[in-house]
This record gives sequence, structure tokens and C-alpha cells, in this order.
Amino acid sequence: MVDVKLKASFLLIAVFLFFLKPGLIGAQSVTFGLKSAPPDLAVSLNGEIQKPVSETGGIRNYRITGAGTLRFGAQTYKSMEYPSAELPVSNGRLEIKLEKENGRFKLLGEYSTGNQPKSAYFSPDGKRIFVPLLNQRGIDVFRFDQSLVFEKRLSVPGSTALGFVEAMTDEKRRELWISNMEDNKVHIFNLDTLDYKTSLGTGGVFPKVVAQNPDGSLTVVSNWVSRDISVFDSETKKLLRRIPTGGTPRGMAFSPDGKFLYTAIFDEPVIAVIDMTQNKVSTRYRLYEGEGAARHVIYRDGRLYVSDMYRGTVNILNASTGALLVSKRIGPNINTIVLSPDGKQLAASSRGRNNSEDYTKPGPDFGAVYLLKTEDLSLEERIWGRNQPTGLAFSPNGKYLVFTDFLDANLELYEDTSK
Repeated sequence: MVDVKLKASFLLIAVFLFFLKPGLIGAQSVTFGLKSAPPDLAVSLNGEIQKPVSETGGIRNYRITGAGTLRFGAQTYKSMEYPSAELPVSNGRLEIKLEKENGRFKLLGEYSTGNQPKSAYFSPDGKRIFVPLLNQRGIDVFRFDQSLVFEKRLSVPGSTALGFVEAMTDEKRRELWISNMEDNKVHIFNLDTLDYKTSLGTGGVFPKVVAQNPDGSLTVVSNWVSRDISVFDSETKKLLRRIPTGGTPRGMAFSPDGKFLYTAIFDEPVIAVIDMTQNKVSTRYRLYEGEGAARHVIYRDGRLYVSDMYRGTVNILNASTGALLVSKRIGPNINTIVLSPDGKQLAASSRGRNNSEDYTKPGPDFGAVYLLKTEDLSLEERIWGRNQPTGLAFSPNGKYLVFTDFLDANLELYEDTSK
């Protein structure tokens, strides 16, 4: 009787194992919220598509049961695979970013930076990348030759201030200028040796962007809180004057003759045109009616390229008349815009949607960098970033593109394979 029962038990186990899917042998379970780029990528376990159990604010929640290989894939993208037991889940969240299969821009690598990398700049010779840090005391410097290597962090002697924002290189004087919001100064380093040289008080509050006129005789700094622009003699470093802007100034660009300084006003969709011979705002170009936040401005061939963070647009204006020629919604929270050295392409970083509680926390999706034709702002390519792509720069020869992921303390380096 006992033998009969044992045989029946073994028979039931055998039947169960026969019908059990291979992936469930030694079954295990993992739960995670997925944040991905592209956002609609497919998740499969051993070739079988997995459906999310729920979705919250753009985050798809999964419960994966079974051992095997998890694959993350989307059409035209390179897939990623992980053993189900080795998923890099952190605090219940899994972040996956895929790269284009045949994209023009190829990812060369990602590199850790200090906290909140605010911007990025190539040196004039393309051999260094400077990354000002908003939430640390300094500027990270990467050496770029066959590969990218962290070289050192620049700091200001005797200063404990955070808040490094933007940079500018003065090739004539071999200087690197860095703005610092917290101490209301710009700091100057030797561009070749990276030695600290001096610091200049702007006279204003919360300095942001640093720019220089075409002949290099004047260096200007936009002051966010005091709503004015500091004008320095580039050679003597003397503060010559401060020019009120009638709004919160951010990005700046000079006309080729240096007579006008075009200033993006972050309070509204406006470019304040400063007459540098009269040292005052001579006119204001309004992009459109309603709310907006002009952030960066670039001058090229009689046109102004302007980003609007509030509306997520990039705009083209006639530099002489202010007429709006093109306006296109690109993505949420357009941050930095830069032109390729040949002027044929404009790159725009989109931070993605903000966290509903606090923009300094990761939002529901990844941001991206958009490559646009300068002629009409038509989209050529999109490169997915991570949490809040912000700083952005082309190398002097146009072959490389870097951008920072602000909330991830991360720098991404891409190569233009067409060059």
C-alpha cells in the first residue's frame, strides 16, 4: 500500500515537471519599476514577452518570475540582456538605456563626474573637457586623446563655495573663466597648466553665463538674481560697468561687429538686445505671446537660435528685425543648445519631464539630445540620455559630442561616425 502511494506521488511529480515551463524550474521572482529609453521597449524572459503589472507616472512595474535571460529590446535599437538573477535593480528601480543600431552618433563611453555637472566645454584644441559642478567645489577636467580620462578637479584656493555654472575659454590670453553663483565671482585659470590665476567679483548676484565679444576686448557675465550684466576689460580684468536687462538674463551672444549683445531673458520668451555703444537695452524681441523662458541664444549668419525651457521649443529669429522665422517644440525642458562647428547642425538637450515633487529628483522619463538641421530645425537624430541631460558641447573638429546627465553625475561621449 505504501509502495502504491509512493509510486502515485512520483507519478504526480513527474507529470508536474513535464508540464512546467523550463524557465520556472528553480523559479525566482524579482520586482522592479522600469524607467527606459526608448520608453516603450519590450521586456522578454527566455523569449516570452513580459507584461507590466501596473504603470505609475510613466514607470512600468514588473514582477518577473522564473530563471533565465531577460532581454530589453526595441526596433532599430541594440538590445540588452541580463540573467534574471543579476538585474541591476537599485531601490526597486531598473534603468535601461538603449543605443541606436545604426545611428550616426556612436556611444564611446560614460564617465563619472562630481555632483550635478551643470555644463561641458571642450578646450580650443579639443584635448580637454571642462565640467563645472553645481553641487561641489570645483570643475572636473577630463583629458581626451585616444580615450577620455579624468585628469583632475580644479578648485579655488580658500573658497568653500559650491555653485560652479558655466565656462568660457579665452584663447588669446590662454585663460579659462568659470562662473560661480554662490560667491558671485568668476574664477580664472591658466588654460594650459590649469593653475589658478585670480577671481573677480561681478558686482551682481548669481553669475551664470560668460561670453566674450568678437575681438576679445570685453568679457561679459550675466547675473541671474540682480538682473544685470557685468562687463569686464578682458586684459586688465577691471569691472567696467553693469548693464540692467529688465529681466532675468541667462544666455548671451554678440553680433559679429560686437555692437550688440543678444541676451536671453528667462522670465519670458524674450531676447533683450543691448546696444554696447550706449550700454543699455535698445530693443526687445518677443518670440511669441504668452509664457516662456528663453534660456540660451546663439548668433550665426544673421540668425538667432533661442531655446525656451518652459515651452520646450527651439526658435530661429532674424537677428536684425527680431522676426520669428521658425519655432518648433522639441521636447520637455529644453536646456542647452549648441551649434556644430560647420554650422549645419544644432544640438539641443532636453532634461525630460520634471519630478512632480522636486525637479532635482529624477523624473518619470529619461531626457535626450536632439540633433536638428539649422536650416529649418527638422530632426536628424535623437540620442537618449539619462536623468536630465544638461551640459552639451561639440568638439572643435565636430567629430565628438559630449553631454552631462545632471542628476546622475555622469558624462556621455559620442562620436559622429560620418566624419
